[in-house]
Amino acid sequence: MPPTGRSRKGSCSGPAIPGDDAENTHRCELYVLHGRWKTLVARGTKFEAATVLHDMELANDEVKVTVEEVIIPDALVPVPTDEVYTVALAF
Repeated sequence: MPPTGRSRKGSCSGPAIPGDDAENTHRCELYVLHGRWKTLVARGTKFEAATVLHDMELANDEVKVTVEEVIIPDALVPVPTDEVYTVALAF
């Protein structure tokens, strides 16, 4: 399935979150595991210093990412919410 394009979602208008520094970001590729195989599902930005996401503290093995390009829209996200449970919904 071809990529669906770039994100059209705007920035969050909430207050700044400590450690959510835009200068401490890196481009990333998002993969999901299927048994022993990894599948590329999206590309985006990883926020290295973020410790809170949607008013919840991130675990040590979790990071904040934004999805900027969707590869497989119906892929499930690893930490779903009521609003976002597929990669397409994170776009």
